[in-house]
Order: sequence, then C-alpha cells, then structure tokens
Amino acid sequence: MGQRDPKPMGCIERAQMGRKHIFAVNSDPDLLDLLRVLFQREEYNVTTTNFVPETFDQITALKPDILLVDLAWGVRAGWDLLEDLRTGARTSGIPVIVLSTTPAYLDRLRADSGRYDGDVLLAKPFDVDDVLGAVRTLIGTA
Repeated sequence: MGQRDPKPMGCIERAQMGRKHIFAVNSDPDLLDLLRVLFQREEYNVTTTNFVPETFDQITALKPDILLVDLAWGVRAGWDLLEDLRTGARTSGIPVIVLSTTPAYLDRLRADSGRYDGDVLLAKPFDVDDVLGAVRTLIGTA
C-alpha cells in the first residue's frame, strides 16, 4: 500500500505559521500565563518557559522573532542567558525585552550593554500596554 497524502493544511494552521513568534522566559508561572494570554489574544505565537538549562537551545531551535527575559533577584540564569544571546551567532540579532523588579539590574544592563543584550528594559510591575507597545515597535504586529 502506498503512503497516504498528509492531511491538507487548513486555514487556521496556515494563519498560525505566518504569525510572529514570541518566546518568554520567566520563573513566575502566573506571569508566563498572563503573557501567553495577552500575546495569543493579539494573535502572536507564544512559547513560554521557566529558567532551565535547555532554554538557550530551545531559542536557537525555535528562532523566535522576539524574546522577553526576566531578571529575578538572586537568580543568575537570566544574566547568563542574556550574555549567551548576545554572543550566540544565531541569536545575537533577536530583539530582547528585559523585565525586572529590581531597578539596579536594569541600570546594570544599561551600563554594560556590550556584554548583555536588551533592546527594551521594563520595570515590574509594568503596564501590559507598555509590553505590547514594545513588542510592536520591535517586530510589528502578529
């Protein structure tokens, strides 16, 4: 018996393939849920994850259009990820929005922008319209 033709791609799948992809990295599952709902409502494709060792590899494989990265108090993972993104040949061009509750972290990023990546820096708590506006400025609408 011959192989069956794959099921034709529907309109929804085609539309989703053409959408821009947001990848959010944060240790807070509630914030990840909020970001997922917010961006899916705006018709972006969204991937969310907490800080895990495979995050950089996931980003490299998925090639998102933009990243949202959290810098959490006492957690080194966000800093390491930002440094890896800046130096990675396949990731250095991906726009990054950095979120943090610690103003000193955002000041440190501004002071050492050659080492760490961050196109837009937002202090938490933030207004969701500010996050949406930053995404639209950096990559456009979905």
